[in-house]
Parts: sequence; structure tokens; C-alpha cells
Amino acid sequence: MLRNTFGRFLVIGPPRGGFTLLLSVLSILYRDRGNVKPRAQEIADPYIAIAGEYLDAAIRDWFCTQVGEDRLFFNKEFSILVGGPKWISTEDEDTVCVRKYLGIKGAGDFTFLLYLPRWVLAFDEIIHSHSHPARWPAMPDYAEFRKFASIRNPIDIIHSSVFSINALASEYIQRELRLDEHQIRRELALNKLTNPEFVSGLIVFLKKYLDEFIFVADRFDYVMRWEDLIQHPSEEIQCIAQATGEPTDAEYAARVWSELDHRNLTRYHRHSFRRGLLYDWQFNLTNTHLKLFEDAGFGEYLQRFGYDPITHFKESDYTPDQLLIEEHIRRGRPYIENLDDDLITFAFNKTNFTPSPRFKFKHYPRQGAIEIERSTVRDEALETGFMARMARASEVVFDYLQKLRPAAVEAAAGNDAPLAALREQYSKVFSEWLGDRSASMFSSLTRAEITVAPPRLVGSAAGYNIVHLGGYHYSVPQSLGPMDLGQLDRSTLPPTILVTRTYGEALQSIARAAKT
Repeated sequence: MLRNTFGRFLVIGPPRGGFTLLLSVLSILYRDRGNVKPRAQEIADPYIAIAGEYLDAAIRDWFCTQVGEDRLFFNKEFSILVGGPKWISTEDEDTVCVRKYLGIKGAGDFTFLLYLPRWVLAFDEIIHSHSHPARWPAMPDYAEFRKFASIRNPIDIIHSSVFSINALASEYIQRELRLDEHQIRRELALNKLTNPEFVSGLIVFLKKYLDEFIFVADRFDYVMRWEDLIQHPSEEIQCIAQATGEPTDAEYAARVWSELDHRNLTRYHRHSFRRGLLYDWQFNLTNTHLKLFEDAGFGEYLQRFGYDPITHFKESDYTPDQLLIEEHIRRGRPYIENLDDDLITFAFNKTNFTPSPRFKFKHYPRQGAIEIERSTVRDEALETGFMARMARASEVVFDYLQKLRPAAVEAAAGNDAPLAALREQYSKVFSEWLGDRSASMFSSLTRAEITVAPPRLVGSAAGYNIVHLGGYHYSVPQSLGPMDLGQLDRSTLPPTILVTRTYGEALQSIARAAKT
């Protein structure tokens, strides 16, 4: 069977700027068109997953032996090797940085960077990043990619940031607290909004991104505004599909949106914020915050991307929360009612935030392929011990991945010997932290073809069911009744079953058949 590898996409966008929604739309388009990765990448992916298990085991063992498993908070989202925000190293274009985040109850938290060979970005079906919007379209390796970017009203991005709950705080809430999620969001947002210096740090971080993006926006094939997707989802999804090179119709676009509308789109992060209300920020931000936006020059961004200019509120119309926020700002005391110290620490935006000198974080330079970026951990021995262990473990993984890529290419060409040697070597090396699991994980990996996903109904039109299977779309007359396409030989299908590559082609075939 021919393999449809068309549709390499690149997605760039700021945190809380419609990025995840855009990525999710493209992921569904990628899936429904039957796109598959190059064979070498398919072979490499399960080996990459094992490397993630190895590092995860090393991290958890260190903290569990030092502070106990019950005090460690490390969301499974970060256990995936490439799980976390990622960008290409400014020092080496062949290296990618992946940010991860962990905390210890009663002791603080830190973000750390894992350095990996850049090729592992393809572990995800769609390469994506929150950072350096000007670098990606300039890189020759991505010249043939369809490039997409997302944007949102910058004021609303900041508002969404203060209401968002990061993966670490989510893990803490799930295990430790029994409060209503909406109450927690409000309490944390009040804590942040009553600290203008913190809000300024969020603004400075976003400003740096926008200053870079505004000059390269026209280098992307499509820039999606979050508001357009929320207000007119079907039309906007059709615009996105058009930019991929394979247009779709309104019915299919509506089906795509039904998979995404107001749903948590992450795997393990159970408190990802998806409220999706336009102008919600006007009920929480105050004129104090709007002045910060003005001083930062946000009016230029609002005009450039088609948003209304900054207009100050009538303070007599303030909501109760706006009055509460202004009162705490006037007193110089951030809101802390009903919040414990660990939750405030874990929920602090350490990643999309540029700190002023008053915010003190410890930093440990890169050792091996690991670096502690920003730490509030009070026990230095926990940090130095982590660095000592993970420097060696991360270097092992980096070297392993360097060997994996050519071995996977050889295996895709029919020579399994390098990959077999890699399995034998690293089933022993990785046993240091995986124990007996290491050998069983590697022994389960062979050159057998990846199991084809089962048939999946993706639509219907004019008396046909459209089924996606193995890179093709099958338009099956409903009059034929139930049938298992997975058990049929495509070369012997009855002529009434129409076989096409894409969903759009399926609709065209059905329309032609209806005329005959």
C-alpha cells in the first residue's frame, strides 16, 4: 500500500494564544487524511519512548528516596521524553531544549531543561513551539513545511495566563485539595492580578515574543486568530484546511470542531483552561493593568492584528472582583486568602514570565544534557543531587538518540543489524533505572509492520458512509449494510465502494457517483 506522507506542518504560537487549538485542528486533519510518518521515524518512536521511561524512572527514584513519593509532584505530561515546551537551542541548531517542571511539597519547585538531538521533535506528528517565531521559518530544514501561527488579543493572553493552572499545580490539586476547580482558578487569579509587578513580568515576556513575531507573521502560510476560531469555528477550520493544501467542506469542519469545543486537549493535565469566552478579561482586569499594557506599547500589536484599541474602564462599573483587586493593589498586599504556600509556589508562572530583580531564582548551568533553569527549592542538596544523577543519565540518553537515528534509517532500508545491536547494548544500560522492565521493553521491539489502526467512520454524504483506514478514505453505500473493511482486500472491493486519498476527494467521488 502506498504511504501518504504529505502534510508536514509546523505550528508556532505564544502560550495561551490559541496555540493548542490550532495544533489540535491540524492534528485531526493530519489523522483523517491518512498521513503517516516516514518509516524510519515510525521505527524510532517506540525507542524514543523507552528513553523517556528511563529518565522518568531516574528522576522519580532520586526524589522518592530523598523526600518520599508522596511529596514529589511531577506530572506525567513531562514523563514523555519530548513532553513540555520546546525550542531549538540558540547555541546549536541541531539541539532542542525541552522544559519540564517538578515540585516537592514543603520544599519548593524548579523548572529544568533537557537537551536532545533536534530530530526527536518528529516524535510528535506536528512540530510545534512557543518560542522564537522568527527562527523556525528561516531554517532550511523546515522550508517545505506548511507553517502556521496563532495569535489572540494580547490583553486576553495575559488574562488567560493568570487564570490558567499549569501541569504541576494541576497534579497538586488532584492529589491534595478538595476545592472546586472554579474557586481555585479565581483564588489564584486574584493572587496574581493583585501583584502588578508579576503582571508586568508576564507582559514583558509576551512583548518579547510579539516584537519578534510581528515582523515575520507574513512568512507563515496561515495566522489563525483565536477569536475567529471561537466565533466562526467551521469557517476558520475551512481556512486552515485551505492553507494545508487540501480544502474541506463545512460539514467536515463542523465535525472537527465537535471534537475540540470546550474540551481539555492535554493528555495528563486535567486542569487545562478552556473556557473560551470572548471579552471575559473585561470583568477581571482593571485600569491599573491597562496602564501596564499601554506603557508596554501593546497598542501597536492590537492594531496590527485587528483588535480594538485600549479603552479604560469606568471605575464606577467595576465588578466586585475588580474592586477587590484594586483594593489589594492600593494596599500593596497580594490576595492570599484560601491559598496554601505550595499551591501558590507551584502555580507561579515561571515559564511565560520575565522576572524583575526582586524575584529570586536559583540557576544551575548545564551538566551533561540537563540544566536547572529556575528553582525555589530550599534544600540545595536536592538540587545538586538531582544534577549529579541526571547529568549522567541525560548524557546517556543523548548519546543513545544520536545512535538511534542512523540505526532506524538502516532498519527502514532493510538492515536491522544496527538496531539489534542498539537494543542489546541499551537494554543493559537502561536497566540501571528501569530494572527488569528494560529488557522486556527492548525485546518487544521488532521490525514488524506497525499495526494498522482500525477502520474509523469520519463522515457521511448522499447515502454513503466515509470510512478512514490505512491512509485511504472508503465511501461505502449505506445500502450495503454493516461490513468489516479491515478484513477486505482493497483490490477486490466491489466497484460501488469508492476509494480515495483524502476526505475532500471522497466527497467529490460521491458527488460524481450521485450524478450517474
